[in-house]
Amino acid sequence: MMNILSFLLSLLMSITPSSTFDCDGEVLKATIRNNLNGDFARVIDLEQVDQGAFVVLDWKDISLMLPISFQAGEISFTDRKWLWSYQDNEQGLHVESPRLAQRIPSGEIIEHECKLPQ
Repeated sequence: MMNILSFLLSLLMSITPSSTFDCDGEVLKATIRNNLNGDFARVIDLEQVDQGAFVVLDWKDISLMLPISFQAGEISFTDRKWLWSYQDNEQGLHVESPRLAQRIPSGEIIEHECKLPQ
C-alpha cells in the first residue's frame, strides 16, 4: 500500500508540460526529447530532462530545434538567438506560460507571449 501511495504522490509532483501553447495568437507545438544516450526519448516530466535534451518548436512558419541550456536552476533551451524556458532564476517555474524570446540582429530582445490555449 505504501508503494502505491508513493507512486501516486510522485505522479502529482512531476512537472508535466503541455505540448501546445498559444503564442502571440498562433498555435505553437513544443516537443522535448532527451538524447544523452541517442534514444531521442520524449520527455513528459521536466524533472527528467537530461544533458542531451532539446526542444523542437513549430510555430507559424518557423521550426526550431533548441538545445538545453546549462544554467543552474533553470529548465530552458536556447541557441542564443531563440530562448524557450519553463523555469528561470527570476520568475521561477512557469510551465503554463513558458518564455519565448527572440534576439534580432540589432541585439534587441523580442518577448513573445505564450500561454496554455483556452
